[in-house]
Amino acid sequence: MNSVTTITRREAVPVVIGNMTLWCEGFKAAAVRTFAEEPLVTGGGTITNTCPKAMKLTFSGRICEGSADFVKTASDMLRSGQSCTVTYRGLVFSGCRVQSFNSEDKGEDFIYAVITLVTAEAVGEEESS
Repeated sequence: MNSVTTITRREAVPVVIGNMTLWCEGFKAAAVRTFAEEPLVTGGGTITNTCPKAMKLTFSGRICEGSADFVKTASDMLRSGQSCTVTYRGLVFSGCRVQSFNSEDKGEDFIYAVITLVTAEAVGEEESS
């Protein structure tokens, strides 16, 4: 059986966070559910409560236009707890708040940025038009 693997290079995807556009080159989503356990008289255990924790979304990439404003805008969002809705590749994340960010100016026409958002909302899908 012969197979051919085609290697392609993916272009950065624009992601709007607040009023900033990050050209996303990397994305990571992480979520976890917590469980409360109680011991039983018989020596076993039981789960008495469970709940999902907030999902963490980490976007990394480039800020091109208004790159000098990224630090101020991200800092303002972090300090105020302002929430926003973010769409990434057809997935909609609402109620997102900035948990952390960093940026690095390497002397290019853009800055490198990483921003982590947190949301307790369920993931939605973009409506087709």
